[in-house]
Amino acid sequence: MRDSLSQAVAGRTARGFPVPAGVITLALGAAVVFGATASVAAEPTAASAGTAGTVALEEIVVTARKRSENLLDIPASIAAIPDTVIKEAHITQLDDIGGMVSNLNLFEAHDNSPAVTMRGVGAFEVVQGVGFYANDVQLFEGQTVRPNDIARIEVLKGPQGTLYGGANIGGAIKYVTKDPTPTWQNEGTVELGQYSTWNLAAVLSGPITDKLGVRLSAYDDNHDGYIHDTYHNTTYGKGYDRGARLTFVYEPQAATKFRLAFNADDYSSQNQNLLYRVTEDPGFTTPYTANEYKYSIDDYFNPSFLRKIVSSTLQIDQQLNDEVALTAITAQFFSYNRGVTDFAKKPIPIDLLFQNADHRVYSQEVRLGSTGHSDLDWLVGAFAQYHGIEFNNGDWLYNADPNNPQIVGTDKDVQDKIQKQYALYGDVTYHLGSWQLELGVRGEYYTSDEKAFNDQTPPPQNPHLTAPQLTGHEFSPRVSLQYKLGPQTNVYGTIARGFEPADLVEQNFRITPIRPEIATSYELGVKSQLPRGAQFTAAVFYIDYKDRLYNVMRLDPVLNIVEVETNIGPSRNYGFEADFSVPFWSEFRLSGGVGTTRAIWGNAFYADPQLTAAAQAVNPAAPPVIRNINGLTAPFTPEYSANLALEWTHALSNGYKLGARIDGRAVGQSYWDPNDFAKQEPYQLLNVGAHFDAARWTVSAHVSNVTGTKYNTIYWDAWDVGAPHSIGRINRPRTFVASGTFRF
Repeated sequence: MRDSLSQAVAGRTARGFPVPAGVITLALGAAVVFGATASVAAEPTAASAGTAGTVALEEIVVTARKRSENLLDIPASIAAIPDTVIKEAHITQLDDIGGMVSNLNLFEAHDNSPAVTMRGVGAFEVVQGVGFYANDVQLFEGQTVRPNDIARIEVLKGPQGTLYGGANIGGAIKYVTKDPTPTWQNEGTVELGQYSTWNLAAVLSGPITDKLGVRLSAYDDNHDGYIHDTYHNTTYGKGYDRGARLTFVYEPQAATKFRLAFNADDYSSQNQNLLYRVTEDPGFTTPYTANEYKYSIDDYFNPSFLRKIVSSTLQIDQQLNDEVALTAITAQFFSYNRGVTDFAKKPIPIDLLFQNADHRVYSQEVRLGSTGHSDLDWLVGAFAQYHGIEFNNGDWLYNADPNNPQIVGTDKDVQDKIQKQYALYGDVTYHLGSWQLELGVRGEYYTSDEKAFNDQTPPPQNPHLTAPQLTGHEFSPRVSLQYKLGPQTNVYGTIARGFEPADLVEQNFRITPIRPEIATSYELGVKSQLPRGAQFTAAVFYIDYKDRLYNVMRLDPVLNIVEVETNIGPSRNYGFEADFSVPFWSEFRLSGGVGTTRAIWGNAFYADPQLTAAAQAVNPAAPPVIRNINGLTAPFTPEYSANLALEWTHALSNGYKLGARIDGRAVGQSYWDPNDFAKQEPYQLLNVGAHFDAARWTVSAHVSNVTGTKYNTIYWDAWDVGAPHSIGRINRPRTFVASGTFRF
């Protein structure tokens, strides 16, 4: 019979988890070791040092398959970032996570939402593509909130349709939060830094009674911006993010556990569509490198963004007998966003755009799973979700006279959408000697209803839009086979399928359907825990990706700005990943990785904006030129990335400890559009930090982007948006912060 993880291991605190890979550091000259095809965040490895020269490696416990397991026993590529690395690497934004995980292209978008592809899968900013979760509850807003008081971040690569459902076609990112501690453990943190940064955080955690525990974590982050508006001679980007999480855990008896969590967040910023206008000549007709980077804009209208979130989750775990446990998760999520921005991106009044979005989400999941020590692990569950979305966007159109600005027209666009999901799923893993066979499947039925009101001056004939209810269903199977070569080495093969549900979208005075995206992934990998606490993992993958989505905005002589969201066609994605973590000497650990992804279009037909512009220059009445982009590279997929981190820890007398970390990343070329017209050049990043610890306090300092590297996090070619100029958004500049934490 196989030994499984005990309940004690499942409840282990994040402090015992191995530390993940960092990022490639060019200062160490290690990037060249990995060559020009690289992108891997090493599997997390945290070792606890005993006597000099000996390292005791603890298991990496994750919940990727909705049960606590050793990461090495899961036949899939997973990265886990524990709280120690979240703090020491100063992970505060989505961009930081993307810099630590191979084949993950992740940024905070211009509208304060995630822009993400994983292994080249996910319709960057059009749909989520890669799901974000707080424990097992999906987030539809607030993914950009700083990961405060998080036990670990789990990054699940490849389609996660079987256990997590639609909208996880590229993978999933899980924030695993911390539970109350058995004894009172409280702390407060003050952080100060550049751009008038001052951040406060506090945690209160402990038992109220012997059966009831509470944990309260609160934060108040404040900073100025770094984007200068040359028209107003002011700097934009100032904002604050305030919030709290309150968690109660009640265990009336050994077999029963209630976990009730409340979350609230209040975010306000000027960081709304701070996109710079590219000054290079837009009349080019050949592909080019988008390498103009500016920390300035010249907008006429002042930007603002406001977001409020309130959510709650009740999870009930009941051990029915020695072999079976029941879990029920009830969740509620409300959010609303209010954004204001200058749509024209010029120093004259043309178009003031209001962008509002409200989300109302209710979900219920019930599952039964095995907990015994047999050779059969199984899980069955049911899931239902209601998701109401209201988009309320409007334009005030001006006369372009800065001396006497007057509104000359309006455009109002209201969309009220209701999406529903219903699913049944199951996953079974059978262990036979050195073999492990997994079979899983999810059946999902979904609906989408949408009503819209699109009015402008002058008004259209019928501003009220309706469409028949869209319905669909998909099956997401998963099959894996794993073989144990030795006590700490596994090889595996996995086939997994995921999908992005079909949907209704309002665009250009009508509601149109878009087809579901579907991805089927084939993966072969090896995971090994080596002597002296070293670890190594590697995987190769091939993904059949169908009906990829893309979104552009076009200038139309009748309809003004025309938004086009459509399925272009298939691509085939393939690549390689390898991660390692090695302790050496008694105080150092080196971790890193390499990886590469190629995403190649199949027979995909695209209305090429450059060829269309060339044709219409000769004949203004010429129709769009439809081009087969077969063989070209799909966008938002860097050719390679590599990462490396060197960590040092030195114990002093009287319990004091010194530590330092240097990490970096190298990212290869990628394209911004389907027809490979504008490309992002390769770039490298370097970060350094240090900390000084005692039993009751910690002081630390960190510098992000030491070399001041510049690159774009989004770029739209002029032809793609139908505008006189290309527009882009630049990355964060070099930033220094220092913090102090006191534990009591």
